[in-house]
Amino acid sequence: MNAMNAQRQVRLAIVGAGGITRSMLPELRAKPWLEVVAAVDVRQNALDDLERLAPGIATFTDLDEALAQAQVDAVLVNTPAELHYPQARAAIEAGLDALVAKPMTAEWKDAVALVDLAEERGVTLSVVQQLRFNRHYQAVRRFVESGRLGDVEAVFFQNSKPRPEPANLARMIHPALYEASCHHFDSLFSVLGEPMPTSVSCQEYNPTWSPYAGAGMVNALIEVDNRVHIVYHGGFCAQAPMYDVRFEGTKGVLRCRGLHMSVDTMAYEFADRLGAFEPIQIDEDLPVQGPWQPYLDAWYAYLTGGPEPPFSGRRNLRVLSLIDGAMRSAESGMRIDVAGDQRYASAFSRREESREW
Repeated sequence: MNAMNAQRQVRLAIVGAGGITRSMLPELRAKPWLEVVAAVDVRQNALDDLERLAPGIATFTDLDEALAQAQVDAVLVNTPAELHYPQARAAIEAGLDALVAKPMTAEWKDAVALVDLAEERGVTLSVVQQLRFNRHYQAVRRFVESGRLGDVEAVFFQNSKPRPEPANLARMIHPALYEASCHHFDSLFSVLGEPMPTSVSCQEYNPTWSPYAGAGMVNALIEVDNRVHIVYHGGFCAQAPMYDVRFEGTKGVLRCRGLHMSVDTMAYEFADRLGAFEPIQIDEDLPVQGPWQPYLDAWYAYLTGGPEPPFSGRRNLRVLSLIDGAMRSAESGMRIDVAGDQRYASAFSRREESREW
């Protein structure tokens, strides 16, 4: 980042003043280049709570009014998924850079429309996929790139947790796919070199104790880049937290285990081909920090003319194509050929191989 970029200030409006925004606020305010100047929410009590944390912030109950009156450079959309498309669209049509919570939209066609609109208006569209910046994913990615595993050909990924209070996910048809798998898939892509989805076979289900109307658990078989096979399990109805990821390559196996992907304290084990597992340290030289600060730095670089990151709206279409394919597979009972389906052509266009992120 050059000196000119470092001097640019970004004035941010946040749409959605709930608990997630309140938890993010200290991370946002830690950046000297970022100023949170406005917030929008239909709930006045939520705006009052946020204003107590950020005195002086302008508050609005109407997004159009906020966009007309607040002088901002970018908008963070931090609302339920079904609201992402109209709210992000309004920001982009106002000529503002848009940062949208995951999933980018609740419909595949809406995500494609947002990407096309942002390109047409010459603004950036990014998705909040911060967990790919977790310390353990950075360590595992580096280990994979080192070649010690050889060519990775199989991944076994399990990450489920208890979430007995469904909150805004209570009526969602595919809550686990849209709200959990989107992080899981993106983080796996970050480790595997930003691959493209090839196919997916998916089963959704609810255990008897599930409080969700839609399926709270997902099992899937996924292939990426026509070469890496992923056995996937994720969701919100585990009786206890579960996190276990195993990467099998032509030279050996790396296993990463912990409580959850967002609890960034892991135990690692490595086994040479046909050998026994032994503990291994692969993250000792990486800074102990959460994912938000490196994520925001990468977003700022993009805003100020840097290269397009893997969490841009366009490149995030890979994740949504896999989610949409998994949803269709679960509903039809059929394997979905993502790479061969014209429906997902936008996810495969202008693919970039950069690994600088």
